[in-house]
Amino acid sequence: MHDRLVRVASVDSFPTHRALRVVLPDDEVAVWHVDGRYYAVSAVCRHHQVPTLHEGERGGLLVSCPLHGWTYSLETGEAVRGDGRLPVYATEVHDGAVWIRMPGAGNGEES
Repeated sequence: MHDRLVRVASVDSFPTHRALRVVLPDDEVAVWHVDGRYYAVSAVCRHHQVPTLHEGERGGLLVSCPLHGWTYSLETGEAVRGDGRLPVYATEVHDGAVWIRMPGAGNGEES
């Protein structure tokens, strides 16, 4: 199986201090724009399995769940407060759009 690129949005559509939520068949993903780079992690907090991290508070490269404060690294997905690890997705920028790489999800690009 090959990785598949999934288009998230144009680089101009990212909100300030908030993530964009992307609903995929196997996950909901929070994509953050921080200091010129894009980070994509599962939006599903490991505490109660609720997709809230796209609404969380971000400080540097950490994001906290708005429900109970579990906090995760946007780089590694590792919990720094709470337990567990979020899936992390590679991001790419092409032609003014942000894409996330879905491992083993098929072949080709999706728009």
